[in-house]
Amino acid sequence: MRALHEWFATPTGQDLAERESRLLTRRLAGLYARRVLQVGAYGQGRSPAVFGNVRQWVVDDWSGGPIDLEADSRVMPLASSSVDVVVLIHQLEFTAAPHQVIREAARVLAPEGHLLVMGFNPHSLWGLRRIVATGPGTPPWSGRYLAPRRVADWMQLLGMVPRRPEGLAILPPPLRRWWQQQHTAQLHRGRESLGPGLSWIGGVNLVIGQKRVNGAANPPQQWRRRFELIPGGLNQAGAGATRSQRESWHDAG
Repeated sequence: MRALHEWFATPTGQDLAERESRLLTRRLAGLYARRVLQVGAYGQGRSPAVFGNVRQWVVDDWSGGPIDLEADSRVMPLASSSVDVVVLIHQLEFTAAPHQVIREAARVLAPEGHLLVMGFNPHSLWGLRRIVATGPGTPPWSGRYLAPRRVADWMQLLGMVPRRPEGLAILPPPLRRWWQQQHTAQLHRGRESLGPGLSWIGGVNLVIGQKRVNGAANPPQQWRRRFELIPGGLNQAGAGATRSQRESWHDAG
């Protein structure tokens, strides 16, 4: 992921990261969330804004990066059902095991919690630009883009109920720079989502799914499981661990 981090540190990458963060901030504001886990770090340490008593952590395998926990997204050393919202930032298209990444996200997600998946859309101008890219593959063109419908299907297999995907960033670079130069007065940066009619052509899609458990409801605060690390977690997280093997991390409630 190092090359992807470096791309997000470029002006083009920072522009996209800012737009994605604004959309994520708007969606998080409408969800029940006391603990938010962002899997994947932007090049400049950008994250969606959270408010009130919400706690937020950034997990990535980026040694020395602007993160709270260094870990592999395929096997995260976190207790099951320990966070209310998991946000995957371009993780599925830049890993050799996307199924395992989304399974791990579902595992650490609490019942009735939400999974937000941000990814590049193959059925867009970004996807076309990726196909015609020449030379050695570099981010963001080197990823294996996944259609939002496929991501929604994976969510359903994991017991989640997906929402209608949202799209943004129709134009890839350098077409966006050209459009900005030609239509500066028409740019409207306040609204990031393209709306339901145009979401399918967005270069980036956001798919949101809710983890459904029969008979479950958002439990009272004192009953919710702590955000916990599993000692030796890289070996134990994927297979699960007993409660006695877990310890609290950065959370008193």
